[in-house]
Amino acid sequence: MMQENDVNWHYVPLNNSFGQSINNVFYATFGNQKAFVKVNASPLLASISQVGLTPKIIWTKRNSSGDMLTAQSWVDGLVLAATEMGDIQINQTLGTLHHSKMLVEAFKKFGDKVTTPKNLIDTLYEQAHRRLLDNSYLSAVLNELREATPKFDAQQAVVVHGDVNHHNWLRNDHSGKIYLVDWDTVALSDAFVDVAHLLSHYVAPNKWRDWLDYSGYRVDEEAYAKVEWYGMLSFLKQINENLWSDNLQAANSEIIGLRNFRAIFK
Repeated sequence: MMQENDVNWHYVPLNNSFGQSINNVFYATFGNQKAFVKVNASPLLASISQVGLTPKIIWTKRNSSGDMLTAQSWVDGLVLAATEMGDIQINQTLGTLHHSKMLVEAFKKFGDKVTTPKNLIDTLYEQAHRRLLDNSYLSAVLNELREATPKFDAQQAVVVHGDVNHHNWLRNDHSGKIYLVDWDTVALSDAFVDVAHLLSHYVAPNKWRDWLDYSGYRVDEEAYAKVEWYGMLSFLKQINENLWSDNLQAANSEIIGLRNFRAIFK
């Protein structure tokens, strides 16, 4: 643990992709040192950092309000554009995450709750924006997913990020290394939570088989069925988030993406 964690760092709130200030993340400086500081980050973050999937943790401390602050090495770089999601490091990162027995054991130390497909779709239904429920097409897709959840063996659950949108991938300008950041949605679940989002949003269908095979996932009928179900779920989640933030343009873009994605399986 660095000694500097007991001194006063200077904190500046960071903004999200819409330019809005985020309450629990900061750019912190102390002399010539720079850090990314998260308030009440996932307790699993230390283990994830050890595996090298996210920037290194340099200190943690509890503030006067009782919140836990976690500081990670500041990475000079930019989040990936959607067109950069074909980088082979994406495959390698998710492969490392989903095949790590150590991370599964670390997760279980903080609670062994497994998130099932039913949990995921029920949560989306409970949190659904009224506009989503009132839209006949979207509500039909939502009901379709609720009525046909895929098979899932809880014994096969792995640690998943839960939101592998391109905004959560960061490339180091100096080393070129890509990190997966923002682990608030981390869970013990089906690897296809992450895999299907990536394939449905960033990878051409004719490359799915090669992508799955290279990354160490099974390639069979059940896998494609999961890509379909979890892929539709990921579109609905994105649509719902955009509706709640009143970003109708982004919501409509996701709806078009959902229609095109579903057409692949007809």
